[in-house]
Amino acid sequence: MKIARPSKPEAPFKRKRSPPPQATKLLRYSFLSGVVFMVLLAIVFLPRMFPNQPPVEIVNPGDNGKLRLDTTNGTRLAIDSTTVSLELAKFKANFTRDGIVIGNLSSGLVGGNATLRFVDANADNLLDAGDYFAVTVSSTGCYHFEVFQIDVGRVAGFLEWGGGCPST
Repeated sequence: MKIARPSKPEAPFKRKRSPPPQATKLLRYSFLSGVVFMVLLAIVFLPRMFPNQPPVEIVNPGDNGKLRLDTTNGTRLAIDSTTVSLELAKFKANFTRDGIVIGNLSSGLVGGNATLRFVDANADNLLDAGDYFAVTVSSTGCYHFEVFQIDVGRVAGFLEWGGGCPST
């Protein structure tokens, strides 16, 4: 048995009259209540989505945190720019030669010696452009220097140089 398909209407459906005012009012109010509900959800949940995060400083961001080696007036590891300038108390530094620690600076980049010291060039107590680390090195060995941001547990800047360093 074959079922006949319905025939195509000659003209598209046209409503003979407009919807009643109660229906348009109901649609309008339900739309507005949905918008109000979405705004309330945003007020409640968006602050949870973006918690307060401590700023992260990256030294020489254009060079991915790599310090600039300056040998014009002694050996200096120069900071040319930073993403944000933070107080020195948030940083510490380590200096190694062939994997052996030869100098370190504790929290606040203090405790320098003849091998490693920090110079706050503009004396603003911030790690920012113009500051540098003065190091004493011999002509041989692989030197590795890192500055850590303590409160976020991350390397803020580094430099590796000298003979015998592994290629990266």
